[in-house]
Amino acid sequence: MTLISTLERGTPEFFELLWKRIGEKGDFPSLSKSVHTLVESMQEENHSIADITGTILSDFTLTQKVIRLANSAMYSSIGGEITTISRAAMVLGLDAVLHLALSVRLIDTLSTSAPDSVAARSEMAKALLAGDIARNIVSKAKVSDGEEAVVCALMHHLGRLLLVFYFPDEWSKIQQVSTDSVLPENEATLQVIGVTLDEISQEVARNWHLPKKIANSMMSPVSPSGTSIPGSPEWLRLMASFAGEAAAIVAKNDGRNELAKLASRYGDALLVSADSIVESVNQAITAAKESTILENVDEPHGKPADSKERLAAGVQETIDALAEGMNFGNALNLVLETMYGSMGFNRVVAFLREGDSFRGKVGFGTMMPAALQYLSFPEAYVTDVFHLSLANNADVFIEDAAAPRSASSMPPWFTEALPDVRAFVMLPMSFNGHSIGMLYGDWRKGTTELVEQSELALMRSLRDNLMKLLNPKEG
Repeated sequence: MTLISTLERGTPEFFELLWKRIGEKGDFPSLSKSVHTLVESMQEENHSIADITGTILSDFTLTQKVIRLANSAMYSSIGGEITTISRAAMVLGLDAVLHLALSVRLIDTLSTSAPDSVAARSEMAKALLAGDIARNIVSKAKVSDGEEAVVCALMHHLGRLLLVFYFPDEWSKIQQVSTDSVLPENEATLQVIGVTLDEISQEVARNWHLPKKIANSMMSPVSPSGTSIPGSPEWLRLMASFAGEAAAIVAKNDGRNELAKLASRYGDALLVSADSIVESVNQAITAAKESTILENVDEPHGKPADSKERLAAGVQETIDALAEGMNFGNALNLVLETMYGSMGFNRVVAFLREGDSFRGKVGFGTMMPAALQYLSFPEAYVTDVFHLSLANNADVFIEDAAAPRSASSMPPWFTEALPDVRAFVMLPMSFNGHSIGMLYGDWRKGTTELVEQSELALMRSLRDNLMKLLNPKEG
């Protein structure tokens, strides 16, 4: 294959070919889309827990892994089990949860996109190991929003990964030049393809609109000097550099002496003891061998076996959140998410009164939030299942929406907007004797789920706890 450096237009032509190969192969575009969505949420000044939760909940696997990591040792000092993204955002902070989700998405995409080659698997393993090393270090150092450092450690490898994925022949030549000439990879890359690793990383950062702190950490390793404030751009770049170098040493089996030297060299600048750094690396090595961070989580198919336990935990989580002063909007978000995850619903929706209508205002799951604009019905009474539930303030479970007895009470707007519904639950919300909305959750066609009385009682508790925010005297 002709080396890219022989192309007539040099750098511009390299990037044209890079984007073309990415588009043809179709692996990294999914990562680009995920990164762009999450970064947009980070940069949105008025981003809310509802917006962020909806973004993360649109991916079931991502949701489960974010919740699992939110309960890991890194956040153990917070106390109390976190069972929902809403609660994680409230306790850990919105930015921390966004960075956590971004690091999980990066890991998942890298682990599924690597070509079947030794070089690609090796580079991917080093990137994942670097991320885990960073996570362990910031956990020990108790750095605020430490997950940002994990994202930086992962993204630090992006230029290398793009080359090994899409330019394997050139990457092999770069490794050979680097070894034979004892050159840093950045310089060897310039010799072979006429573009440095830094240039590749920064162009991708611009293309994906990455925050400056993350883009800055993607540059070549820097020698530590002095000290940096934890979480600052320079500290994040040093952390990414250290994690990358440590992962490379582990991959080469250079032994404990090299790791100890590296830890000693970076320790003062990172304000973390060398012993803690070495311990963090060893923990990452152990975890990598077990590969737990790469395990797959299956898509849900209806109600989980431990639905009642999940609902009960959610009820307690809601009580705790309300005691801490959570407002109605965020509490509504938390209740919906608890129902969604605990019952394995296809979707959940909160209908709220707006003028003389009830409209879908918040929703998670299939077709959400796009379908919300079609979920609206007038307050004026007609004989359908929604008005009957509201008029009688009755919690309702419909086992089969398509059954003749039920179908006659289904309003046209409902069957048109949500044609995949098999079964659903409605929990009206009232204030001073007036209907103000309802909580709704459904299962898709193909499932045959039933709602047990104990589950319905727990969902009522969720609804009732939410309403205490509007009726504080009932508390």
